[in-house]
Amino acid sequence: MNKKNLILGGILIILVALAYFYQGPLEEWRAGLNKPDNFLTQINVNQIDKIKVTKSGEITILEKQGDKWKIGGTKNFYVKNELANSLTSDLKKIIGSKVELASANKDKKGDFQTDQESGVIVKLSQNDEIMADFVVGKRGIDFTSAYVSEPISDNTYIFKANIYNLFNRDDWYDKTIFSSDKKKISKIRFQYPNREFTIASADTETIANKDIAEDAGSIRMWEGILPYKFSVNKEKVDEILDIMSNLTAVKIPEQTFENTGLKKNLIIIQAAGEDIDNTLMIGEADENGLYYAKKADSDNIYLITKEQRDELNKKIRDLR
Repeated sequence: MNKKNLILGGILIILVALAYFYQGPLEEWRAGLNKPDNFLTQINVNQIDKIKVTKSGEITILEKQGDKWKIGGTKNFYVKNELANSLTSDLKKIIGSKVELASANKDKKGDFQTDQESGVIVKLSQNDEIMADFVVGKRGIDFTSAYVSEPISDNTYIFKANIYNLFNRDDWYDKTIFSSDKKKISKIRFQYPNREFTIASADTETIANKDIAEDAGSIRMWEGILPYKFSVNKEKVDEILDIMSNLTAVKIPEQTFENTGLKKNLIIIQAAGEDIDNTLMIGEADENGLYYAKKADSDNIYLITKEQRDELNKKIRDLR
């Protein structure tokens, strides 16, 4: 190979290298010049111990207690478990998400709902020191992103993360009253102002030629044991077991006992068994026809449906 060819070959290698650098690292660097940084990047999610969310003037404060989030200002209300898990996992995704500048015009914040009047204001704190203060606006057109802004900034950004669904909500409460295995309940006590009775389960052997085919072994039957022995319809008990083992409130009312009827002992149902002691107290109805209820071991007040209340308002003859 002569000297001329060597020179041309060298020039070709240089041109190829320059083209790669221009289209590759250089192009990425130039593109990165126009991309803003995620202003939440420096936040350590594990250090957050308080979250203040303000939506339409309504303030919700979440306080970290171990691996749970308690609703601030309440005695014993917590965030529902799946949402508590999302608070940690989704915040990590948000902090690591890509960010694009949507607008640098302060007057455009209203269009993106990132102004403090129409957006959801979020403050993340540690030891009462604010770590981040931002406003979550409306969803992006792809419904997987959302517009976000800092109150002190004119800029509005698009966060490529599920920040809208995480904070734009009206209900943070865990409405679970009971969550138990109904098969472990073996006794139910019914108490009312003018009557009281108890039923208990009794195992009987399955008859091989029984009309209703069931697995060999035993059938769980129920009978009345107090104030005297009486027969009980299994299907009617099953409906009660469903409520007393897995009950979720319709709504969380104002936490005051006034006008709830919960101190009158109108209805008290106790479902007990292996590692279970679920006692529900039911009071009077509110203006919407829902009934106040609470557990015996908690002052948390819930609202349940009229249908659920009526299913627990029984007389002995109703269970036969």
